Amino acid sequence: MLIEYYPSESVIHKLDVRTKSICFITITVISFSFFSPLVNLFLVLSLWIILRNINTPLARVKQIIRPLMPVFIIMLLITGLTYSPEKFQMKISKEILFYLLPNKSLPFCLGGLFYGITLVCRIFVMVLASSIITFSTPIEDFLQLMKKMKLPYQMAFIIATGIRFIPTMQKKSEMIQEAQRARGSQIGQGGIIKSIKSYIPVLIPMIVDSLRMSDNLAIAMLSRGFGAMKTTTDLDEIKMHKCDYIISLLSLLILIAALRASSQNIGAL
Repeated sequence: MLIEYYPSESVIHKLDVRTKSICFITITVISFSFFSPLVNLFLVLSLWIILRNINTPLARVKQIIRPLMPVFIIMLLITGLTYSPEKFQMKISKEILFYLLPNKSLPFCLGGLFYGITLVCRIFVMVLASSIITFSTPIEDFLQLMKKMKLPYQMAFIIATGIRFIPTMQKKSEMIQEAQRARGSQIGQGGIIKSIKSYIPVLIPMIVDSLRMSDNLAIAMLSRGFGAMKTTTDLDEIKMHKCDYIISLLSLLILIAALRASSQNIGAL
């Protein structure tokens, strides 16, 4: 999973969580505002360079992307075959690469291929951008951000705790699967029905262990007086610095310029 913090001394790690959130929203909106694959390819390349330079485990990101490769190929084929040349504005997008059926039936349009690349790049943008913000931001900062957004502290704590335990439960799931395989269980093998049934020995210990963890967490929270006071304090308060204000302002200016360019059909197919 991508929801795990990795400490580092990079510039991205030192930025305030609000600055990162503004940049994330800006990148996401820009990615979905342009249909040209060049814009999204530039975003993917930029995010990949940032991810490599902030001392984060790229192998974790590759584990998420690798299983999606067949889906990406299917997306490219579907968009290339289902989008007709008349839907595009640029001359190069209206060109037909080949026909799938005889008598010039079911053409594979170059514009459809470009749009498929754009969709694939948008997925990459979301994965890489979310990886950067979660790898470089402690869960406590997200909790403070939700508190500053006037979200009730109890609700913010539930959301933050749920996010925090996702990688923990994933590791427990891997441990249980390895233990069951050592006992001779064939997990995930066979047909669809057999494959689903093979995960029952994994789900039952996971449910029991999650209930035990939630009970222990509730006891620990009550022993520390959770909910006794209406206001809470934090050990490290999040603060916006000069660099945060500059980057946030630049992000908003870039977002406005991108939306204006998109409204003028710049980057269209």
